[in-house]
Amino acid sequence: MIDEVQQSLKELVYTEASLPRDALDIRFAAPTPSWVSGLTRPTLNFFMHDLRENASLRSMEFTNGHSGLGVTRTLAPRRMDLRFLVTVFFKAQLDELGRDEWQVLWRVLAALMRQDEWEDRYLPAAARDTGLGILGLITPGDASGGVFSSLGQTVRPHLNYTVTVPLDLGVTTRSPMVLERDLSFRAQATPGEQPPVSRRVRSSWQLLDELGQPIADALVRSEGSGDGSGARAFSDEAGVVHLNASRSEVRFLKVLTLDGRALRLPAHDAPPAHDPAGPGTAGLNSAGPRALPADAPGGPVSR
Repeated sequence: MIDEVQQSLKELVYTEASLPRDALDIRFAAPTPSWVSGLTRPTLNFFMHDLRENASLRSMEFTNGHSGLGVTRTLAPRRMDLRFLVTVFFKAQLDELGRDEWQVLWRVLAALMRQDEWEDRYLPAAARDTGLGILGLITPGDASGGVFSSLGQTVRPHLNYTVTVPLDLGVTTRSPMVLERDLSFRAQATPGEQPPVSRRVRSSWQLLDELGQPIADALVRSEGSGDGSGARAFSDEAGVVHLNASRSEVRFLKVLTLDGRALRLPAHDAPPAHDPAGPGTAGLNSAGPRALPADAPGGPVSR
């Protein structure tokens, strides 16, 4: 990621500061005296001297996603600060084209301050995939003297620039989908042989049409044996319906859609073989409307 950030930063500076690519190099090196003495062209240098987490932007939130008959939870990326010392080196303080070091730094300063949040065109693919982007900030140079001293250099015109990039830690947990929940109420607080005073079983399905799109706001009634017959509910905007019935006793779902269609869908316990991506996936090759397992919210778990 660091190499990709450096290449993107080079492109950003060349473009935003309108610097001549054929007359000025952009490098990422430790500017020691021996390195500087070997330069043959005017050079703008970004020396990354510090790398640490930006604790103020830390997030411990997880994002949820569906995978097959399970749910994945992924920890949000951390935010890392890459701190650069920005310097310009010419063989003379003023070159033949009249561009001194301060003039170059002034143009670079304006370019970096305009891009306090990097535009999408400058983002490396890995940063774009996280959805967090990259932040850039010109910072005070309180520690610059120590950096120059450690390099064996005297203090010279410079900027201090911090780039904040996302770091995906790859922390992901996977849990099986809860297909049914069972909530029972008993007369005594301690478990015993007495039957429950009240019991609620909830099972859930997702309804999809021929194109794999959710069937929303449809009236759904279960058909089956025992308590699996007669339960009613409406599907939500994601096509998910929660019925007060045990899924083992539900054989079919009778669905009345908003456009007046009456459907009778088998209550599948698993996705069709031709739908490898699992429930909730839009598939253009679907045979027809179908009901797939969905997560059943609320209450203790019964699988």
